[in-house]
Amino acid sequence: MASRFLTETFDRIRGSLSPAQILTGRIRNGHLLLSCASPGKKTLLWPEIPVSLSGEGESPDPIPLSVEERRHLPLVLFWPSERTISASLRLPPSVTALEKEAAIGALIELELPWPIEESLLAWETDSLDPASVHVWAISRTELEGWLGRLKAAGLEPRWVLPESLLVLDRFLPGPSNRIQEPDDRSPAGVIAADEDRILCLLSRRGRITAEAAFHQTGPLPESRDRRIQDLLLAFLAEGHVLPERFLRGPEVTPSPALAGITAPVTAGPTDPALAGWRLVSGRSRDDSSALSFLKGALSWQGDRAERQAGLRVLAFLSLLLAITLVLDASVHLSRIDHRLEAAHAALNLAASRALPGHRIVEPVGQLTQELASLDRQKTLLSRGPDVIRIMRDLTTAPPSGVSYEMVSLSVTRRFFTVSGKTDSFKSVDALKKAFEATGHMRDLTIQSAGLDIDRKTVTFRMRGRHD
Repeated sequence: MASRFLTETFDRIRGSLSPAQILTGRIRNGHLLLSCASPGKKTLLWPEIPVSLSGEGESPDPIPLSVEERRHLPLVLFWPSERTISASLRLPPSVTALEKEAAIGALIELELPWPIEESLLAWETDSLDPASVHVWAISRTELEGWLGRLKAAGLEPRWVLPESLLVLDRFLPGPSNRIQEPDDRSPAGVIAADEDRILCLLSRRGRITAEAAFHQTGPLPESRDRRIQDLLLAFLAEGHVLPERFLRGPEVTPSPALAGITAPVTAGPTDPALAGWRLVSGRSRDDSSALSFLKGALSWQGDRAERQAGLRVLAFLSLLLAITLVLDASVHLSRIDHRLEAAHAALNLAASRALPGHRIVEPVGQLTQELASLDRQKTLLSRGPDVIRIMRDLTTAPPSGVSYEMVSLSVTRRFFTVSGKTDSFKSVDALKKAFEATGHMRDLTIQSAGLDIDRKTVTFRMRGRHD
């Protein structure tokens, strides 16, 4: 759950970064109405241009963009509502995210005039009620035909969304234009009609709950009003709660029977190009994918191409990093080799000087053998303890003001024993510390200390180790 939340948050942040330009297209009467806007500046670059994609006759290309520029601009295509089947469904609580599309297809299959295998589905989930979804279904064959025409004109839609979302955004762009109760839970309605189509929408909390669209058979307002009333009666028959009043477009001329349930739009219609970007930029990747008819093999391949390009760049950078590491390791090893060669040369020089007349093959081993030989010779040539050094320390170590008379000195291979007389016990401790400070006498102990027969001097006896 935490990872999904972070992913959706990242997608919304990324979606808020507006591209420089965006194209928006609507299909009407066999033509593509194409417009361009700058989402970052919120300005319309050029209004809707009717583009014929039938291929009949020779006509100049009205799109003020080159083919290469068109391929690099994101395109939002709105599929006409009169070519769409829609329904509001409730999914079983046991349906998982992976099973959602299959469950929606099974529930809406009976509503479709074509097989479910030839259908493309888009859906929007209620954020407060995840089991409630509004589903749109279109013919796969019909969409593929239009995609082929668009590709021939250098246009590749990144999203194909239901046009009813654009109509709802145009007539209900903000809370100030919604005929709703303060709690924002009562339904709102939109009636949009022109010379060849009638569209009625019901929404709750900004999400479509019911819609119906029909071709207009006659241009008379009375005929349009009768078709609109038929749509509203169909909504009531399906159990939908109708709002007290509907927003209507300026092209609808209500009859007295219709005037009581309609209210004029207080703001002008939103430009389709800006509305198209607003519909896809504020959603996460999963929500945008669910709301678009482009799924599976028809999904926009730009993300894959961008990922592949990113992987190629990453592979190149990784190769460059590996080459850099190899070169750095080679330089480092070369420096170590030079240092080892210099150390071997210095060691050979020292060994040749220490071992004159010897052939130097293994300097470390030869020097180690020579050192062991000298140690053995030192042991053989040693004449025992250094009595002279011991006598020197015993005579020079006492500090000034402390004097003693040596009575006897016994020196063995490792130990020595000295006895003497001094003036006080304090002088005995001073002598002991002075002898230890020489560094050649260790582990000194005072074996005895006491007053002499004259009761004026102190006799002592010390024993310790010597070098």
